[in-house]
Amino acid sequence: MTDNQSTHVLPEAFSLIDTTALPEINATLIQIKHNVTGARFVHIDADDSNNLFAVAFKTPPSDSTGVAHILEHTALCGSKNFPVRDPFFTMLKRSLNTFMNAFTASDWTCYPFSSQNHKDFNNLLGIYLDAAFFPLLRERDFTQEGHRLEFETADDSSSPLTFKGVVFNEMKGAMADPASLLSRRTTRHLYPTTCYHHNSGGEPEDIPNLTWQQLREFHAEFYHPSNACFFSYGNFPLADHLTIIEKQVLSHFEARDVNSTVPQEMRLTAPVKVSETFPIDAGEPLTGKSMVHMSWLTSDISDSFNNLALTLLSQLLLGNPAAPLYKALLDSGLGTNLSPGCGFHDDYRTTCFAVGLQGTDSDKTDAIEQLILDTLQQIVDEGFTTERIEATIHRLELSNREVGGDSYPYAISLMFRILGPWLHCNDPISALQLDDNLKQLRQKLAEGPFFENLIKTWLLDNTHRITLCLSPDPELGPKMDEQEKERLNAIQETLSSDDKQKLITQAQQLQDSQEGIEDLSCLPTLEMADISHTEPDIASRTIEVADKTVQLYPQPTNGLCYLNLSFPCDHIEESLRPYLPLFSSLLTQIGTDKLTYLEMAQRVEAGTGGIRASIEILDNIDDLNTFQALFQLRGKALNRNFDQLGAILADLCCAADFTDQDRLATVIGQIKSSWQNAIPGSGHSYAVRAAAGQLTPAAKQREQWSGFSQFKLIKQVAELKAGQLDEIVTFMQQIAATIINRCTLSAAFTAEEKQFKECQSALQQLINKIPQRTTVAPQPIAPIEPTAIQLGWTTSIPVSYVTRVFRTTPFNHVDTAPLKVLAALLKANYLHREIREKGGAYGGMATSNSESGLFSLMSYRDPHLERTLS
Repeated sequence: MTDNQSTHVLPEAFSLIDTTALPEINATLIQIKHNVTGARFVHIDADDSNNLFAVAFKTPPSDSTGVAHILEHTALCGSKNFPVRDPFFTMLKRSLNTFMNAFTASDWTCYPFSSQNHKDFNNLLGIYLDAAFFPLLRERDFTQEGHRLEFETADDSSSPLTFKGVVFNEMKGAMADPASLLSRRTTRHLYPTTCYHHNSGGEPEDIPNLTWQQLREFHAEFYHPSNACFFSYGNFPLADHLTIIEKQVLSHFEARDVNSTVPQEMRLTAPVKVSETFPIDAGEPLTGKSMVHMSWLTSDISDSFNNLALTLLSQLLLGNPAAPLYKALLDSGLGTNLSPGCGFHDDYRTTCFAVGLQGTDSDKTDAIEQLILDTLQQIVDEGFTTERIEATIHRLELSNREVGGDSYPYAISLMFRILGPWLHCNDPISALQLDDNLKQLRQKLAEGPFFENLIKTWLLDNTHRITLCLSPDPELGPKMDEQEKERLNAIQETLSSDDKQKLITQAQQLQDSQEGIEDLSCLPTLEMADISHTEPDIASRTIEVADKTVQLYPQPTNGLCYLNLSFPCDHIEESLRPYLPLFSSLLTQIGTDKLTYLEMAQRVEAGTGGIRASIEILDNIDDLNTFQALFQLRGKALNRNFDQLGAILADLCCAADFTDQDRLATVIGQIKSSWQNAIPGSGHSYAVRAAAGQLTPAAKQREQWSGFSQFKLIKQVAELKAGQLDEIVTFMQQIAATIINRCTLSAAFTAEEKQFKECQSALQQLINKIPQRTTVAPQPIAPIEPTAIQLGWTTSIPVSYVTRVFRTTPFNHVDTAPLKVLAALLKANYLHREIREKGGAYGGMATSNSESGLFSLMSYRDPHLERTLS
């Protein structure tokens, strides 16, 4: 037994399988098995106070009723030890969690949470275990979360019938989003014989076919310890977790054979072409709205070496503008951007690879397909350079080392990496260990054209290939609405008087349940004594580098360093101000006076972990009528490559070349496509920005830079072709000459303490290269007199995003803290019930942004508009 093993004394109900050191992430992975049920447990022992727990089950669907998804929702609506209406959402207001959620994937369901407070962690552990293994699964909760029939006027049987339900409305919104639809339709055709053919989230037309009994049977079949994988991460004692799990759950079960195996997909013997459509508003132009997407079935998830190789191949082909397949597609003019979901995907038992174009037309399908195949053959013939391969391996090494950098907590990201191979082939280690596979890769590279052969095997010679064209159809939305109406009318015609009364009674009972005041004393809570009142200290200090103040943040960054350069841009003239976001998007996508954009892209990949630019607004904590705008240029690199990062940033600041109009036109088209993809899933954010823009100068500027106003500007600029962008070139050059100024620069540097001195020389060289210009006074900010106004923006999505925003107080006002509390209370005690439970929206939220002085009420994927506003 190793030293690591000996430090973890396990309860007698468990057996230690293995421990594995993970030096890349400064952690140890411990594999454990429950002796009776065979339940599997992985603990990643790390010096991290943000502890995480999750339990996951393999839940392969056999249809598209969304049973796994609806069960995920319903399981959190009350359990044996916590028989209240909604313990999950109730715990949100009596917990110090850093993350609480649940996920339904294509073949698994997972319930994770994280907390830094030990008592809170154990409280949530009890809630989650009871919800997963002993849920009440009441019929009324199924009808609330999944689907139900109600009359439009709930107590009037002569009014039309409607479908209601949280998941039903969520999936109506998701399946009207072209990007989501592309992903779903691709897997439907790529996996014709396995569970991935079905939509685990649920197709709106299939969800009403699911019965309450089928939901209960699905839980009984799959939510068993013998089909469970438990995961924990952090520095809380492992034995404590195991003791609680054994007492609360595992001791109540015996071993059982659970048939949750996902078989290998049957291989197609010839490529297939398919066409699908998505809804679009009538009257909206159809040209340039299609997507063409090619996908191949690739290796089994158990083949960790092949999967690593395909991950690297994806980066080689598509990882940056200099990547050959990326470049060929964008240079072709056949589309405006890569289609959503390009690259290698290991989310399935049998992995896949996809590539395509959006912003195209259906009659270009054959040309796009042939271009992709011809380009792949050309790459095989010409090969990859050693420099490109090494740059790609470097990027993989960096991403494996990075702590964070994701929208999820770090531990969640680690869990996602291991979950697929762990669930399907009991291998939670390979995805976190790169060294052995990289060693094998280098041996293969020495033997011959490895990646070129990979292209031939998995792409060019692979007959399991789908070419999908997804095109807009202005008649599809009305057709789907009519089909749903006809279905409801047919049901209504068959209802007897007793049936109608039953629906009225059920609606009233559900409403009574939603409005009832419950005794929540069964739920755990925290006392004041359990809560630390000491604010965590984030160490920092300032130093002088090249006569500029640099803020230093020593952090355990696992061998990476991060640099942030900030330049005020309040002084930019009014005519240029709307173009600042475009400037920030273009700057990192173009070349310099000495390097083309292709050479620059390769340089960035070889020496850094990425560079990005943005425009930020800093609110005045004392006055809502003023703010500061900043242009920020950020980069990260391995410590050994910081000098390369500094040199690249210096070139962007001093020598960016905006004159390549072909490149500008391509990037602007990509920006437009990205906006179009983002709006369906983030409609509430855009609605809030639009409403808030009427209330304060800072919010108005935010809306102009990141709201519908900016989208309108981008669409206008995207209409211009290369050769018509002279004015844009001039604007970009003027902005660069106006805001990039050493006199106004501030910088922040984050790395491990020992790295500061090593990087100081490169940082000094960077700062000295930034041009020093005359400082210009900021433009005056016009105050805004808030006015009550109603705004609307229509889309083809069959659900709404509804917001109401109020101007409140600046940060330093005495009411700031009470407003924060009010927002939390409104969300937990009122909006969740009225908007989600009663209204059927996916979410009802309230936020008080103390920095901006704005209080927002909002709904997400909401079937209502007037009801929500009222």
